[in-house]
Amino acid sequence: MNNKLLEYSEKLGYKNSFIERYMKKNDLLPKDFRFRKTSLDLLLKETNKKISDFIRDTYLPKEQKNKFAQISKILNPKKNAPKYFTENDLANDLAHWFNTILNLDEVVSANYFIGDNVQIECIGELFGNGQIGIHKIKDRHKIDIHPKYASFQAIECLIDSKIGLMMLFKPSKNIDRNANNRTVICQDKKTKIIWFGFLEPQSNGRYNILDKSQSTGKTIGKLAENIQLSWCAEVKAAYYPTIFNT
Repeated sequence: MNNKLLEYSEKLGYKNSFIERYMKKNDLLPKDFRFRKTSLDLLLKETNKKISDFIRDTYLPKEQKNKFAQISKILNPKKNAPKYFTENDLANDLAHWFNTILNLDEVVSANYFIGDNVQIECIGELFGNGQIGIHKIKDRHKIDIHPKYASFQAIECLIDSKIGLMMLFKPSKNIDRNANNRTVICQDKKTKIIWFGFLEPQSNGRYNILDKSQSTGKTIGKLAENIQLSWCAEVKAAYYPTIFNT
């Protein structure tokens, strides 16, 4: 659809570069909508396969030479080159092929190879005492994530029962009143300690940070008591990274 709109606009006399700048500025084009070669390379490495294995397993012998040339053009694109075999075609064929050779809980979808590629920073780690250690900027790493979380950051859980769990929150410099009685990441104004826990507001304007059971919802204990906050942010989502979003 976007390609058709670009072609039509060019016929009206607009330059391609102007059209793309305008569309991206107004969110009419994804920021990175193209075939993601890095995603393919990761799966090929995981399965110890080559692109030639895919071509041999997927297409008839008489088609293979032509398919190899078409796929090479997609993986090494040239501007304005004609496409008879598209990124969507390749993504669908690859998804089908990988699903026949991989034994995973998740299904490989075509969207894994095409679409928006959004990354956010993992800025710290949660330890067993409910405290979060923040990474130095040079030690932070990025993870792929759904575009709706593009403005979020992640904290990685190091607790044995949830090791590797990524907890997502939107960074804040304020105290979010909507986060009361919810799971949050917050900072003690006095000690500068950053906590992860259940936020319990007090009548005096201070807060308790509670450790609650994930199974029963009952309070196990208090991680911090009667503290003032510098800021707090609700944890909006949590997930275990897989081969598809590490």
